[in-house]
Amino acid sequence: MADQNDTGQNIVVTLVESNTAVGLTTAQSAAAIRAGMSGFREHPMYTPIAWEFDPGEDAVKVASHGLIDGFDDGRLYALLIDPLTTLVEESGLSRSAMASGGLYLALPSNDEVIQKFNLRSHFLEHLSERLALPATGEFLAVQTGSTGVFLLIERAMQKMRAGEMEFCIIAAVDSYLLDGRLALYDQHWRLKSDRNPTGLVPGEAASVLLLETEKFARQRNATVLLRVDGVGGGQEPNLITGDKTSTAAGLTDAIRSLAELANIGQPWQWVLSDLNGERYKAYEWGVALPRLNKLIAADHEFSHYADTIGDVGAAMAGVQLGCISEAFRRNYAPADSALIFAGNDAGKRYAMSVSRVQ
Repeated sequence: MADQNDTGQNIVVTLVESNTAVGLTTAQSAAAIRAGMSGFREHPMYTPIAWEFDPGEDAVKVASHGLIDGFDDGRLYALLIDPLTTLVEESGLSRSAMASGGLYLALPSNDEVIQKFNLRSHFLEHLSERLALPATGEFLAVQTGSTGVFLLIERAMQKMRAGEMEFCIIAAVDSYLLDGRLALYDQHWRLKSDRNPTGLVPGEAASVLLLETEKFARQRNATVLLRVDGVGGGQEPNLITGDKTSTAAGLTDAIRSLAELANIGQPWQWVLSDLNGERYKAYEWGVALPRLNKLIAADHEFSHYADTIGDVGAAMAGVQLGCISEAFRRNYAPADSALIFAGNDAGKRYAMSVSRVQ
């Protein structure tokens, strides 16, 4: 797609690890998602808020692998520890080399429940202590929900191209199963249930990726999984928490700016989204698509993994990158490039293009 002849400026992904409701590794998750396997199950304790008295209301379905106990912030550590540990061990990066890179973390959006955990002030530090991680050049944590990984990749790419960093570990974790979060989203009429068929299925997941300059990756003989062509952003004025439908302005701007920034030469034939069953998000894409008809192929394949793993918030983009890397590696990808987009509740929209490296 984009012209990337100067490998010195190329930014690539060399490792991706995931922990989802359908797999404890990227390979397992990608295979299960491709097969259409669902990680949905009834929540053992939570029942929907009775807006209208109905003793026959079915239990809320959630997407969880069921191996983790507790519903406090310890659940987030438990989700992330295995994929992060595995990636660091498999990276081949020495403790001294870690000083030339960064460790970034995308956390759940700072809603009313998450605020009580005060994650941003201590989560990254505690995680590093628990795993005895080597010191990196920069620690950074953001709480922007489903757009966090995009934001962090954009920042890491800027620093790498400025010569300030050679690699960055980008981790993401989210869970809608934390104590009080199901009730919060139920109160706002956003959970999928008998009374709300167009709601989301709350999920949980963790994902970790290793982003490097292609030059650095080649020097250390790392396997290159895919190239990141660029990241574009936009802002939607009508929020999902408001009374108006989306204008799709932010999503349209994000994809258009990406196409210009990355010098996209042909329409994307593979599109991956964070659509999760909510009417607002589906409507937004329906409005944006006709405006982007020169950038999106008419016969494009459209993927939305919330169908199998639920809405996993901040972790979704990393899970998608893992699935794309497996599709490239195993030669079942529908195209050599993919467009990924997402939007958070605060109206931020991001789009990213990735490509197979020949």
